[in-house]
Amino acid sequence: MERRIFLNKPFLFFQLILSLGIFSYTFFTFGWAASYLMLEDNWSEMLIFSKDAMTPRDISDLDKLIYGFQHAPLVITILMVVSFLYALFLIVLILKRILLTNYQPTN
Repeated sequence: MERRIFLNKPFLFFQLILSLGIFSYTFFTFGWAASYLMLEDNWSEMLIFSKDAMTPRDISDLDKLIYGFQHAPLVITILMVVSFLYALFLIVLILKRILLTNYQPTN
């Protein structure tokens, strides 16, 4: 039986750790860009979900997220989404392999 290197468990775990690392880094930089909403002069006009915010501390995380999508570089946003989806795909693939190898059909 031919074994493909991309489907063996150690390489799948390595890919998962790598994709989660890329996601963590891009999520951190995205959050950094989103936190600049409070520094804008007209921050209260940019709010969508927390219109009644009196101070920058009252700003909703969803408003920061929307601001981050508007002002973060497109490459970081795309890389964050793709690495998250790839990590989910790898988790499903690893769980599928683990469950299929542990399952022994009885006759």
